[in-house]
Parts: sequence; C-alpha cells; structure tokens
Amino acid sequence: MGDHSDHRHFGNRGSCILRDGQKKMILFTILSDFLLYLVMSFLAGVLVLQFVPEHLKPKISIRNSAVLLGIASIPFLSAAPAIQLLGLLLNNASFGSAVWTSITEFQVGQSFAFSIFLSFFWFGATAVNSSKYIQAFWFLLSVLNMGFGSHAASLDFLPGLFSHTIHFLSLTLWAGVLILVAWGAPALTNWRSFLKWFTPFAFSLMAIILVSGFVVWLLFSKPADYAASWVLPYGQMLLLKHLSILPLLVAAFLNGFGNKAKEPSHNLLKLETFMLGLVFLSTAVMSKLAPPHNVNNTFLTEGTAPLLESLIGEQYLPITPEFVFSLNGILLLLIGALAIGLMIMSFFKKMPLWLSFIFGFGFIVSVYLGLMLNMNF
Repeated sequence: MGDHSDHRHFGNRGSCILRDGQKKMILFTILSDFLLYLVMSFLAGVLVLQFVPEHLKPKISIRNSAVLLGIASIPFLSAAPAIQLLGLLLNNASFGSAVWTSITEFQVGQSFAFSIFLSFFWFGATAVNSSKYIQAFWFLLSVLNMGFGSHAASLDFLPGLFSHTIHFLSLTLWAGVLILVAWGAPALTNWRSFLKWFTPFAFSLMAIILVSGFVVWLLFSKPADYAASWVLPYGQMLLLKHLSILPLLVAAFLNGFGNKAKEPSHNLLKLETFMLGLVFLSTAVMSKLAPPHNVNNTFLTEGTAPLLESLIGEQYLPITPEFVFSLNGILLLLIGALAIGLMIMSFFKKMPLWLSFIFGFGFIVSVYLGLMLNMNF
C-alpha cells in the first residue's frame, strides 16, 4: 500500500545522511500517507453502510460536511510523493518544466493530477446528494488511481495495478465499516443482525488482503529472501507490519465470534481500530523505504537497519540469515505468547481498553526482539 516515491539514500552504518529538509519531507510523506489511509477508509465505510438496510446496522450519524471535507483532503494528502518528485526534478529544470515532466513522464505525477480531477467530481456528486452508486463509482476510480500511482504498478504495470488496487480496496472497505461502528455509533443497536453480515464480510476481505498483499510483495522480493531482508529498514518494517497483523486478527476474531453479548463492548471494537492503526503506520513508513529487490545490492545503499544494528551490531555482506537459539530470545518469544494470551483474557475479564492495547503492543515488541536476538546474518 502507498507510493514508493523517488528518494535518495546514502548508506552509512545503517543510517541515512539527509539534510534536515529531506528528513522533514520524508516525515511529511509518512504522515500524509497514514492520514490518506484513514480518510479513504472513512469514506469507504460511509459508502458501504449506505448500501446496508437500517435494521442491519447500528445507528450512525455522519454529517455530509465531514464526508465533503474527507473528499476535499484527498488531493492534499496525495500530494506528498508528487512534491517530493518535483523537488528532485527542480535540481535540473525550471518549475514549469519540472511540473510538465512530472505529469507527462512519471506515474506519481499523473496519479496526483488524476486525484484532483476525480476528487472534484466526487465532491460535486456528494454535495448534490447524488445516487450512492454514482458516489461509489468515483470512490472506486479514486482507489484505482492510487493503484496506478503505486510503486507496484511502476514495477510491473498490470499485475502491480490490480494487486495493489484490490489490496487497498479490500482494506478500506473492511477498516471503514469498523472505524465508523467503533467510533461513530453511540450505541451498538442491531448488533447481532450487524454481525451476521459483517463477520463473513470482514473475514472474506481479510483473506483477499492477505493474498493480494502477498502478490504485491512478490513484485518486490522473493519469499526466500524474507528473513535476509530483515537487515534492511524496509524488511524491519515489513516484519513489524506482519507481527501487528496477528493481534489485529485476534481482536477481529473476538469481535466476530466472542462479542455477541446483549450489550456488546465498544472497547473491543476500538482496540481493533488501534491495532489497525499500527498496520497503517508501518505501511506508511514502508512506502518511503527502498524495497529489497536484491537484498545484497540494496544493503550497499541502505546499510543495516538502525534498530537491528543497535540490537546485534553492524552487519556485513554477504547476508546469510540463520536462526540460532539464545536464552534471551526464547524468553522474549514466550513473553510474546503470554502477551497475546493476556490480550484475549482482557476481553473476557472486561479490562480497560488501554491495558488490552498494551498487551497487543507488547506481543509485537516481544516477538520482534525475540526474533532479532535469535538471528545471525
């Protein structure tokens, strides 16, 4: 998910030596991607619930002005990769020439131009309360445009375009409904009727997300290089993203099959959105890192991931990952298993939301550290 924008890296003991302006730009693009995922999920949820009869969903009141604001923000949140590209082009061209080149020769620039066009018509259709089918049409085109501007599409156009689009669409549809119900419903009325369609809907979309995500990953790397990629910043974030998916799935399972009480828990739904936020955040960071098309070659420019280097020291070529047992590593993996168990127990014991999140986050941190301390590269 997200665009891998043009950027320059300078390897030096696992760190990128960047000017302050470049660092701020990378942080800005990460934040804008993260917010874009949230906005598109919100808009997707609004559209999905328009197609659901009132007796099959909790009562949710969303102001049209909030929807219009979300649509209007899309070009601004989509602009970061295009601005970054423009900054690189301005080193060798005038402003007008750089803008023209970015739109005519780069998919990132073309995607940004399309986002302005699509948001304009989507905004207009929503402002005049047009048919939900027309609004859904503009939403789908906007998602397709994000797939067009993705790094996956730039590597292998059709497979990248469709796998990224399907991946992002499935994620926003599922996440959007979840976010609106968790945070926009004062009371979880019609809960059992809602679960009857949302549970299979959510788990079907999750299966599509996992499969399409795997296809996108194959465009960047080989399965055999997965562990080797952990020495790189991109590989570290990919691992953290995968680890954050497990507590998210646990929360989703508990919501779908365990949260069937007469007065269901809002907190468990909110816990699922927080775990989803960690997935969004890691994805946003990954979108600004160089993917490991070839681990050894990428290592020459990227160096060791800073966090990994602080844990097990500087790494050297060739990268040959090997799993080794260490007492501290095994104990941390056991602590991770305990943390996920406590997260499940917190649901049945109706513990505070923050404590459940700490257990889920603790699982991610413990298992990550355990894996790193049990690896030799």
